[in-house]
Amino acid sequence: MTSPLPHPLPALTAALAAAALLAGCSAEPSGQDPAGAGATPSADAAEPSAGPSAGPAGPDLPEAADGTDLEACADAECEVLVEAGDEFAMDGTHGVARFVVDAVDGEGLGMSGFGPGIELSGRLPPPDGGRPPTFVMNGFTVTLVAVDGSTALMTLSP
Repeated sequence: MTSPLPHPLPALTAALAAAALLAGCSAEPSGQDPAGAGATPSADAAEPSAGPSAGPAGPDLPEAADGTDLEACADAECEVLVEAGDEFAMDGTHGVARFVVDAVDGEGLGMSGFGPGIELSGRLPPPDGGRPPTFVMNGFTVTLVAVDGSTALMTLSP
């Protein structure tokens, strides 16, 4: 009887394993930190701050007399910087108890007013260099003075 030939499978398996190990090794370019190469920024750096803007006006917005103090608008007389989602209580003199900034974007300012038995909403287009756009909401006037990205300068006046 003849002796069986050696089986090629163990040699092939060893060769494939060696090739896989070598393929997984690669040289890092000089000057690059391999530990930081795949790292992602920290959560603090990746997420914008939440809440109303408390900083100074953007480069295209004039300073607001009342800054970001939305409480100054309770009597329907103020000049403030606003962003979408801002809202404030009003004293109800004009039938509006709560004012909400629905949107601030390239299309202007969207807003709503709520009171007992009343719901008002409107949209002002961005100012075009002429007279600023206005919206009368139940006896007080909302004026859109300027828009810069997601921040707007608006005034309320009786």
